[in-house]
Amino acid sequence: MLLSIDTSTEWIGIAIFNGTNVLAEQIWRSKNYHTVELVPAIKEMLTKTRTKASSLTGIGVALGPGSFTGLRIGLSVAKGIALGQNLPVAGIPSLDILAAGQPGLRRPMLAFLEVGRGRYAYARYQFKQGAWHAITEISMDDIRGMAATIKSPIYVVGEMDTEERQVLGRKWKTARLAVPSLCLRRPSVLAELAWTKIQAGQADDAASLSPIYVHTLSNVPDL
Repeated sequence: MLLSIDTSTEWIGIAIFNGTNVLAEQIWRSKNYHTVELVPAIKEMLTKTRTKASSLTGIGVALGPGSFTGLRIGLSVAKGIALGQNLPVAGIPSLDILAAGQPGLRRPMLAFLEVGRGRYAYARYQFKQGAWHAITEISMDDIRGMAATIKSPIYVVGEMDTEERQVLGRKWKTARLAVPSLCLRRPSVLAELAWTKIQAGQADDAASLSPIYVHTLSNVPDL
C-alpha cells in the first residue's frame, strides 16, 4: 500500500495505491496552506479507505521544481512517515508526473509548472516506446519567455489560468493547449510511478532525498 504526496505548487495532491487499484485520490488548490492542510487530509484519506498507517509499504513524493515552501513541507511529511515506519520512498520529478498523465501523441510536448514570482519551470518531452521521455533539461522563464521558445508544432500542458492560456493561445499555429482536466498533476500517476520505481529496487534514501529547487535552474536557448 503506497501513499503519494505532491505539494509542488499551490495544488496539493495525495493518493493511496495498492499496486493494482487507486483506492483514493484528492487534489485541491491550497492557496499556500500546505502546513495546516496536508497532514489532516492524509489522515482523513487513510480513515476513509480504512487503511492503517502501519499497512503502508511505501511513499511516493513529488520532487519539484516548484514552490520552495511547498516542496519542503511535502518532503518533510514524506520523510517523516518513511523514516518513522522504515518504509521505502521514491521521489519523482514533478514535470515527469505531469507528462506521464498525458495521452500519447506524435508531436512533442512542453510541460510546465509555476515556481513563484511569475516564473515557470518547463521541459520538453517526446512520446516513444509507449511513454513520455524528457528530451531537454528543465529550464526556467516567465510565461512570455517560455512561449517564445515555441517555434514548431507542440502540445503544451501545465497549470494554466486565463493569462497563461491567452499568452500561449497566441501560438495557435504551433501550440495545442491541453484541456484543464489534463493540466493537473495526478497523485495517482505519481503513486504508479513511485510503485514501479520501488518494485524495481530503485527506492531513494529517505534521509538524503532532496527537492529540485528553482535556484538550480537557468534559461536555455530556443529549441
